[in-house]
Amino acid sequence: MDFTLTLEQKMFKATARIFAEMEIAPRIDDMETTRRTPRDLIKKMRDLNLYGIQYPEIYGGVGSSFLEYSMVLEELSRVYCSIGGHISVNALCTGTIYEFGTEAQRQEFLPHLIRGKAIGSFAFTEPDTGSDPRAIRTTAVCDGNEWVINGNKIFITNSTLPGYMVVFCRDVEISGQITCIVVPKNCKGYSIGKYYDKLGMHGMEVADVFFDDVRVPFENTIGGEEARGRGFNILTQEIAGGKLGISAQCVGMAQAALDEAVRYARTRTQRGKPISNFQTIQWIIGEMAAEVEAARYLTYATADAKSQDSPILVESARTRLFSSQVAHRAASNAMQVMGAYGYTREFHIERIFRDMKLSELYEGVNEIQRIISASALLR
Repeated sequence: MDFTLTLEQKMFKATARIFAEMEIAPRIDDMETTRRTPRDLIKKMRDLNLYGIQYPEIYGGVGSSFLEYSMVLEELSRVYCSIGGHISVNALCTGTIYEFGTEAQRQEFLPHLIRGKAIGSFAFTEPDTGSDPRAIRTTAVCDGNEWVINGNKIFITNSTLPGYMVVFCRDVEISGQITCIVVPKNCKGYSIGKYYDKLGMHGMEVADVFFDDVRVPFENTIGGEEARGRGFNILTQEIAGGKLGISAQCVGMAQAALDEAVRYARTRTQRGKPISNFQTIQWIIGEMAAEVEAARYLTYATADAKSQDSPILVESARTRLFSSQVAHRAASNAMQVMGAYGYTREFHIERIFRDMKLSELYEGVNEIQRIISASALLR
C-alpha cells in the first residue's frame, strides 16, 4: 500500500491547516467562553466547501473521498476539535440522506447541507437509550400524507443551528419498528432545551430536542415507504462513518498534544539544558509519536475503505477504539512532560485533555467498540 499523499491531498491538508490557524485559532477563547459555534465562522467554512468534501459535485460537493474528508477533520481538530465535531455530525445527517435516501430526497436536501446553508443533526439518543433501539420512545404516526412526531431526544449536536435533522422514531403502525425521517428544525412543534454545559468541546453546540405534534411530509421518510422499519440498520451503517470522523478528530488532537509536548521540551530548561535532552522525556515523546502515526495510518486505511464502498462496521469500531485511546494517552503524556504547567490554562494541553474525553463516549462508548471489534472474530 502506498501511503504517499497526492498533490491534491497535500493541498487539502494545507488548506485546512491554514484555515484552522488563521480563522479558528483566534476564536477559540471566545468559543470557550460563549459555548457557541460562531455563525460567521460557519459561513467561512461554507465558502471553503468544508461541508461537502466527500460528496459528488452533482449535489454541490467537492467530489473527493472520505480520505480527504478525514485529512481535513484531522487538521481542523488539531487546532480546535469542537469544529471538527461540528462538521462530523453534519456529515452524519448528510450521509444518511446521501446513502439511504431516495433520489428526490438527495436533490431536495443535500445541496443545502453540503453547501453549509443548512446544518445537519442526527437524533437517535433518548433519556432511556444510548445504543438500544428497543428503548426508543419518540413516536411517528401517519396522518394522511404526513408524519406526526412526538417525543424527546437528548445530547443532539447542532440542534440549535438552522437546518435539518434525521430523527429515528418508533413507527407505531409497524409494531414499533424504527423508521428514520428528515425533520426541518424550523417546523412547528420543534423546540430545544437547555444548552449542555460540558467538560469540553465548548465550541460544539449540544442540546435536548422536543417534538410536540411535529408534522412533516410522509415523503421525508428516508428511503421512502419500503425503508420503513429499517431505521436501526441505517443507524448502524451510518454511525460507522461517524466513528471514522471521530477517529480523524482523535488523530488531530493527538498530534496537537505531541506538538505541545515537543515545543515545551525544547524550550523548558533544567540544570542548564533543555529537558528534551533527558532520556525520560525522549521515551515519552518517542512513544507518543509512534502511536500518533499508527492511529493516522489506521484512520486513513479505514477512510480509504469507506471511499471504496467497503463495509467498515468492524473496522470503524477498531479504528475509533484505538485512535481515542491514542488521543487519551497523548494528552495525558503531554501533560506529564509539561508538569504542573500543563494543568493550567496557560497552555493548550489542558483544553485538549478535556476535549479528548468525549471521543471515548459519543457514538458508542469504547466498551461497545470492543464488543463490535471482537464480534467478527468470535461469532
